Order: sequence, then structure tokens, then C-alpha cells
Amino acid sequence: MSKTSELTCLWFIAGACFISFGCAKQAPPRVNEKPISLEATPTPKTAAKSDANFPAPEAAEVKQAVERVFKGIVTIDTDRDPYFLAGDFNGDSSQDLAVVVRPSPGKLLEINDELAAWILVDPVRSAKPFPKGASYADIHTEKMRRRRTLVAEGDTLLAVIHGFQSKGWRDPQATQTYVLKGAAGAKMQTQTRKQIVWSGNVDRLPRIWGDVIAQSIGDQHGFLYYNGAKYGWYDPRTYQPDSPDLPKRMGHGKVARAMQ
Repeated sequence: MSKTSELTCLWFIAGACFISFGCAKQAPPRVNEKPISLEATPTPKTAAKSDANFPAPEAAEVKQAVERVFKGIVTIDTDRDPYFLAGDFNGDSSQDLAVVVRPSPGKLLEINDELAAWILVDPVRSAKPFPKGASYADIHTEKMRRRRTLVAEGDTLLAVIHGFQSKGWRDPQATQTYVLKGAAGAKMQTQTRKQIVWSGNVDRLPRIWGDVIAQSIGDQHGFLYYNGAKYGWYDPRTYQPDSPDLPKRMGHGKVARAMQ
């Protein structure tokens, strides 16, 4: 056998031994990894204080709350029935208070003061659509009027005092207040958001954060609601689908049945 053949044979034998040694070596033991759970880790939740946990308002403490906020600038209209309501109107799980009031004599400057501790809103007027065919000048004038709400002598107002933490509107620090002009109607009642909004109409209603105040104002049956920034008025007959706060139209019958 030639030297070349011998060398080839030696290389072949050496390679076979190397492969045999590698196969004979045991593989390292497999580490059993803990399976990854497909379920998300639950986030701890703080139990929300239900409106049912708050005691019903009494006339004496309602009067005290109004005095705390307004300091004599308004008087409670006790001739209304009801003249106050409670509910979580801004959806923060703290009970709020709505009270029918009137401006006290000689206090218009104070209640209309832009630096006052409350926000003046005319939700019913703001919700009315502009007349069809109105000129640009007329629409512009009306927009300017709606931009600045002013209270006049004898106006009926609905003061909504937002609650503060666990004590709600009874807390001495509960001073955030909205004053709604012309928003106190007949047969006022608090209704929960679940009574108004459900899966079939959520995209066809205004943005509603909490409970609503269902009532009739004049010949309009609707409800007051909080949208995260201010209070608005919803009337199914004058619902504006092109309004930023009212995405799509909803039939009058469903909402009317929900509010009855």
C-alpha cells in the first residue's frame, strides 16, 4: 500500500473515533422552564364607594353645604319638589349634591364674577341647534352669547356641588361647584349611568361620566349629564349628531323609556 493510501486510512480511522467519542458523551440535563401564564397579572383595585353607602341628604345639611360654598350669594328654592338631589354626577365614586337655588337680592355681581369659586353654564341653551338658514352674522352673535353665561335677577339655577373623597359633598373641602342656569325643571330624579347607557347605544349618546339628572324643562324631556369638562343637556328631539359631544343620533323612544 502506498504512503498516500496509508495516510488517508489513518485520517479516516481518527475521524471515526472522534465521531464515536462525541456521540458517546451524554447531553447536559434539560432544564424544565416554568410555563409562562397567558393570563395577565391582576391589578389591585381599590373598592369604590357606592352611592348606596352614603346616607340620604337632609335639609339642614343641604343648607349648610350651600352656605359653605356660596356664603349668602344664593338662596335655596325650597318651593320646588324636590329641591335637592344626590348622586355621583361626575363619576368619581364620591357623592355629589344638586340644589335648586336663586340669586340673593343684590348679589348678581358676586355670582357672575369670573373669579368666583364656581363655573357658570347654560346647558339647555348651549344644546339648542342653530336655526336653519340663519345668516353667518346671526350664528356668530348667538355663539358669542353662549360663550359667556350671565345670571339675571329671578333666574332659577341648579347648583351642583362635587363631592370630595369618602365624605362626598359633606366634606368641608368639597367646594368644586357648577352653577347651571335654567337647568332646574320638573320631576327631577337621579338616574344611574347604567340606566341610560348600555352596549347598544353607547356610541349614539353624549359622553356621560356619571349619574344623570332626568327631568322635563318646559316641554323638553331629557337629562343633565357631566362629560368630563362641564355639564350638558340631552334632549332626544334636538340631538345634534355633528356636535363634538354628541357623536350620533339616537331614537327618542329608547331614551324616553330609559328615563321614565
